[in-house]
Amino acid sequence: MYTQIKKEVEKLLSTASGHGLDHVERVCQMALWLAKKENVDEETVMLAALLHDVDDYKFVGIEQAKNLLNAKKIMQKAGISGVKQERVCDIILNMGYSNALKGIRPKTKEGAIVSDADMLDAMGAVAVVRTLEYALLKGGFVFDKDIFPETKVSFESYQKKATTQEPAINHFFDKLLKLNGLIITDSAKKEAQKRHDFMVAFLKEFFLEQNQKEWLDYLELYLNLL
Repeated sequence: MYTQIKKEVEKLLSTASGHGLDHVERVCQMALWLAKKENVDEETVMLAALLHDVDDYKFVGIEQAKNLLNAKKIMQKAGISGVKQERVCDIILNMGYSNALKGIRPKTKEGAIVSDADMLDAMGAVAVVRTLEYALLKGGFVFDKDIFPETKVSFESYQKKATTQEPAINHFFDKLLKLNGLIITDSAKKEAQKRHDFMVAFLKEFFLEQNQKEWLDYLELYLNLL
């Protein structure tokens, strides 16, 4: 079953830079690791982790994202029961940073685990690479010393940024540095703090090498506001 679903996911996400199968596999591994520690339904966790990005609004549009058409089609094809499909869909519809900006958070322990696993993959060393890759793929650029990010981001402004060319470094302030405060499970919090600290260290070194004292000061101010 999982092999079949994985193939379907790979086909749908083959051109989704930063959200491809490599990302999905890391989220699955982390989610299963957390599931074993938190003693929850591992099959539901695995299904939600596998399918959490197949209806991402950045790739399929807002309407399809609301209805989870790809996720439902894949589960039906794989013979997943209706009850389990509902649980998986509930997890996907209530996880993620965009939803958190609207005050929507996971309702179940399984949902919290998949959400934490997904957010952890947007933190740390891999997240730095993913952010740069995504920005460059979209024709964007890495850094502009004259474009400072917002200290507070609304869902509407964040959604708009997904379709504009914003410097990759700004994405750390728009999202990545905020994720540490959104981790739910105790099992994920230690790993999240480690990855958060790495990103802060990266940004400090980057601004030092760019001789950007103003950005270093901005980073300190921003961190104090988190």
